[in-house]
Amino acid sequence: MWKKNMAGLAILLMAIVVSACAGPGMRKDIAITMPGGEKATIIAHNQILPDWMLDKDRLALNYLIKGEITEKQLAAVAEAERACRIYTGTTRPNKLVAVLSSGILYGTAGFNGVGLGSQAFKGANSWAYGAYGGVAGFTGGIANGIVNLGSQTYTFENCGREILNIFPDYKVRVLP
Repeated sequence: MWKKNMAGLAILLMAIVVSACAGPGMRKDIAITMPGGEKATIIAHNQILPDWMLDKDRLALNYLIKGEITEKQLAAVAEAERACRIYTGTTRPNKLVAVLSSGILYGTAGFNGVGLGSQAFKGANSWAYGAYGGVAGFTGGIANGIVNLGSQTYTFENCGREILNIFPDYKVRVLP
């Protein structure tokens, strides 16, 4: 039994270590030439890990620039990314807090719901059923909390889109 617990702990620790340093991949420029000769470029970052494993300090915007890319446009994107990292860190909770609070909420609901529901059966041990419901709820809540961590990237991208939309002269569009 302890070997299974150690394997689970090792996986959890690996996820924590990876999430502390992982970021999107290298920048890739994708050239676009329309039939009339107009040019644009999509700037993309290959993301090989789920959102919840990415370090917020390394998030990067994917964006579209019409015409040739200028240093001024790249500087505008860098400034939007800087400000949005601060914004995302301010509005989104710590990853561990977000996951544990979801697990605790679901676990409490599972304990109460299953424990109370078991009283409908004569001779049922409400505490045993409640404990089962609590563990199942906690596990489901942890999984849900991990999935919801992806909304940090969504918040970051929305912030970047809003910043660059209020400065249309830079001709930069954010792609989610």
